[in-house]
Amino acid sequence: MANYNEQVNQLWDEWISETGQDSGDPSDFIDWAIASRRLAPRPQDIKQILRKQVTQALRQAKRYDEEGGFTYRAKQSVTLFENGNAIKHYFDTDTGGTQTLRQKSIRQRREAVAHDVYRGVCDAERMSKMYPEEPQLNFFADFTDDVAELRAAESLDRDEDDENTA
Repeated sequence: MANYNEQVNQLWDEWISETGQDSGDPSDFIDWAIASRRLAPRPQDIKQILRKQVTQALRQAKRYDEEGGFTYRAKQSVTLFENGNAIKHYFDTDTGGTQTLRQKSIRQRREAVAHDVYRGVCDAERMSKMYPEEPQLNFFADFTDDVAELRAAESLDRDEDDENTA
């Protein structure tokens, strides 16, 4: 028996095939799957639902560094292992955690970014291989310019917000 994720992927492929689309909106897929009684939410207990909502709120909390001119996450997460189970712990960026937790959090974040970049490089390579007649895709792994552009855009947005409130 296929697990839930495998079932969703099989249904997605069936839906794409039926609709003849090249890509699809998950909301449209969900409408189709529910209407055909082929998809239902996984059973979850209330603690799982609340934990997801709490962790989402913690991840989305932001603060502004006046001196540096950028926003940052107010809460940081780190995965720790307790009795062989991976558990996410959260701490306040400005007042919480320990040096070890802060280092571990940054290392884990960097590892996650590296995995995402690796996936992006592999995906671009595969798509280029599958569509050789099209211009080849490049996935540039140097994000220095992207960081500078995002920081400049954030600063500009902040300046515009300040002007609008003045």
